[in-house]
Amino acid sequence: MKTVGMLRSIKQPGILARTIAYMCHFNDIVFFYFTPEDVDTTHQQINGLFLENGQWRRGIIGYPDVVDNEPMKAVNKNIYDSLQTVSVMTTHTLGGKNKVFKLLSQSNNFNDVLIPYRLIKKPEDILDFLTRYQKVLLKPVFSNQGRNIYVIERDDDKITLADDTTSTTLSEEDLLPLINDKFLKPNYICQPFFESMTKEGHPFDIRLHVRKNEKGQWQKVKIYPRIGLGRHITSNISQGGGISPIVSFLKANFGDNWKDIKRRLEQLCVSFPERFERFYDYELDALGIDLGVNPQGEIGLFEVNTYPGQQFFYAEDSEVRVNYYQYLLNRIHSERT
Repeated sequence: MKTVGMLRSIKQPGILARTIAYMCHFNDIVFFYFTPEDVDTTHQQINGLFLENGQWRRGIIGYPDVVDNEPMKAVNKNIYDSLQTVSVMTTHTLGGKNKVFKLLSQSNNFNDVLIPYRLIKKPEDILDFLTRYQKVLLKPVFSNQGRNIYVIERDDDKITLADDTTSTTLSEEDLLPLINDKFLKPNYICQPFFESMTKEGHPFDIRLHVRKNEKGQWQKVKIYPRIGLGRHITSNISQGGGISPIVSFLKANFGDNWKDIKRRLEQLCVSFPERFERFYDYELDALGIDLGVNPQGEIGLFEVNTYPGQQFFYAEDSEVRVNYYQYLLNRIHSERT
């Protein structure tokens, strides 16, 4: 019997769990949904939810072969540790933005997309970048769904500090205490501002949603632009953005250059995760790679995320995800025999 459990903190299974349950049933995989509270670490059992005739019903089962897990919260560490004695966990952390960009900058393999960065330890770190680039982006080391991101721009003696909805003019003397108060705790990184704007002036990024497939190889699930409608800086959908089909978006914003940009994005879906995964001594299952494209058609890396969302394409994501379950399950059972 091949078993997969989906571990989430939300009590009730959603559309993703239901979609995966149907696909697992088709592939002769026993699938169930559970939360940390459902785990009995003493007896290594789980009071899981199983989809039967369209309804979720409770049942007791031992630890599964594979756990499709959300990133671990510290309070649940003992539960994750217990599960890992038996089960293969699919999702592992990457570390904060500073760790990720430090790894990328130490390698020569990412010069095609890497934007310079600096971890802000003192006000001079920002002022130096501001002198060098005139316009810089500040974002927290740990992701916060596009929140608390700022742009600072210098124009002669005038300095402008802006977030998604407001803009303030400051002197350098005013800026220094603000840096100490706002950008040193928690930690921020600083980058030259990479202009990724639609022709209408809306910020956008392009998400490459990639997953491992039935061969354990990286595969594109979806490429889609995220557009920050009514925003100044971010395109995060949770902060009030929208999405678009990739081809029509590129045609509208990049004219004759759209095919070349799309070709490079398609190549990055495979080449980037292959290169990136080498930094870690454990397997990654999925990545959300966020890229900007400037008016010249140059591509710049904004962020790399594990555990990317799939709310606009549940079926496509679930199909590749279940194929990866099969890969892991086949490997597990071959190792046991």
